[in-house]
Amino acid sequence: MKFFSLKKNTCEDCKQDLGSYAELIAHARHAHKRTIVKCTGCGKEFIHEKDRLHHAREEHEQKVKSRYR
Repeated sequence: MKFFSLKKNTCEDCKQDLGSYAELIAHARHAHKRTIVKCTGCGKEFIHEKDRLHHAREEHEQKVKSRYR
């Protein structure tokens, strides 16, 4: 089951448009009983583990690499 469409804040399951990504997370948690995964580095929440992994790779690895330059 997918929760994203080309519109970032639209639930793919029920087609509801939400005002923000945070509202989409809350919607998925409450309306569809989804487990939400959190980034251990910054606490940002994601519906899918693959999105959290992508975030960690893009955001946090770049910060680590910039420390050693």
